[in-house]
Amino acid sequence: MDKLAYHFNKKKIPAETKGTYLYYYPCDDLENAMVRMGKDGYIVIEVTEKEWEALFELDRIDYNNEHKYVRHTSPISDDEEDELPVKEQEAFISDEPPISTATAEKMDKENLFSKLSEDDRQILNLLNGEHTQKQIAEKFGVTQGYVSALKKKAQFNLDYLEYKSAVKTTDSEFIWKCWNLFVKKLEMPLFLDVELEFVLNFLHPEDIKHFMYWYYSFGEFIRSSLTYYIYKEDKIKEEITEYLYNATEQELAWFKQNYLNAVPLVQIVYIRLITEVARRKGVGLNGSNKAIDGLRTAVEKLAEKVNMPPEQFFANRIYPIISTIRNTRMKQFYRFYTGKNLKK
Repeated sequence: MDKLAYHFNKKKIPAETKGTYLYYYPCDDLENAMVRMGKDGYIVIEVTEKEWEALFELDRIDYNNEHKYVRHTSPISDDEEDELPVKEQEAFISDEPPISTATAEKMDKENLFSKLSEDDRQILNLLNGEHTQKQIAEKFGVTQGYVSALKKKAQFNLDYLEYKSAVKTTDSEFIWKCWNLFVKKLEMPLFLDVELEFVLNFLHPEDIKHFMYWYYSFGEFIRSSLTYYIYKEDKIKEEITEYLYNATEQELAWFKQNYLNAVPLVQIVYIRLITEVARRKGVGLNGSNKAIDGLRTAVEKLAEKVNMPPEQFFANRIYPIISTIRNTRMKQFYRFYTGKNLKK
């Protein structure tokens, strides 16, 4: 199943002849292809509505069967996953970590434990069981605060080991771990959520709006932004120079106006996002308001349950909660790295 052709056919694009529609199918011979998108070629024909319905039904069956195969054999790409309904997306989530992840975590734990005292190793082992922090503190003659601090330090060190390993290999599994943790607790390992929020806050509102049009979900946008933030740090200066060299006058003027004085990490996230948008346009993909519409629909449903207009629901319910969570996270971030409390 050619997924690009499937998505074009799904749009049911009207042809020049009234009552007919365009139907795309792959053509291996690029010289005879009627349409080229990137490295792929397609033959385009006009079909009646009944013919379109029959052809698309066959494509749909083939497409769904391929998704079933992918789900059981290999990870699906971010773009394809975000096209699926929520229930189908959930089918990709498993409580059991992949073998590669489990093996890496075991090695990281062994590396960490080798640097601890015997008592500290025993404390961490007991924390993995059913013992409470209070019970463990009493057993070893330490305070509950010591046990809690040891647990946090151990988890941070494990996260750091995993992070360093992921950066070296550009591991997409680490990005998914960050995203899944963010969905559950609105936080990421190593305070990456706080750092990424700092970067995204410097993006121009018009750019955010533009990016959201080209990303199929809020989740895909955050995962991409996080990827662009933490990977290929050694390429940042080179990529910025290349972008500015090849930019049009309009692109260069916009960059100078909004990002010239920004830190390199802000600049590179913007450049990598805008480059990905250009790539999607180049291969014939179309943007949509799916990400924003999905968020708006969810809020409207929640607001309806409490008999509130959506704007009031945002102002009275959502913003205060998010603000409280993010302020708490910022204080934790500051205290962890400075040992001091963040002043109000």
